Amino acid sequence: MSVTIIDPTGHVGEPAKRLAPGPDVLTGKRIAVLDNLKPHAGHIQGVIARLLAERTGATVTLEIAKISAALPAEPEVMQRILESADVVITGSADCGSCTSWSSHDTVELEQLGIPTLLLATAGFTEIARQVCSLYGLPQARVLTVRGPLGGSTDAELDAMAAEAVDDALFLATTTPTAP
Repeated sequence: MSVTIIDPTGHVGEPAKRLAPGPDVLTGKRIAVLDNLKPHAGHIQGVIARLLAERTGATVTLEIAKISAALPAEPEVMQRILESADVVITGSADCGSCTSWSSHDTVELEQLGIPTLLLATAGFTEIARQVCSLYGLPQARVLTVRGPLGGSTDAELDAMAAEAVDDALFLATTTPTAP
């Protein structure tokens, strides 16, 4: 009789993945927004996209919502993004299931070759990074805003977007290495 000893810690996460290369400049590039329908997420993502476009000469070509924050983006939505974007702003990561699925969408878009910024509120940035790591992408481009998104006025969201646009430009035009 033989005895097999199994390591109880197991293996967590997926094999390492690579980021899509970020363009050196956004001039002439197409920016898309993937809204997960969390309150105010689409608004702030759209403002950030438009501010980036105004500053760099890019164009916002698509603002599209997925069916639920608690599900991955549908194949049709991913296909539309693939056809119409060079850079994507997705999210929001500001609760449990939305952080998980927005991180999933971010990793999927990066694997399709599209540099993707995951919008996260300050309280969920570290969780978003950990979830992206579990999906194999620890160097994911996480764009942090102070939050909260829900309950904020349009003026407050616009201010948060303006505060984040420099970081968004940096993340969109670089290719971070693994931490």
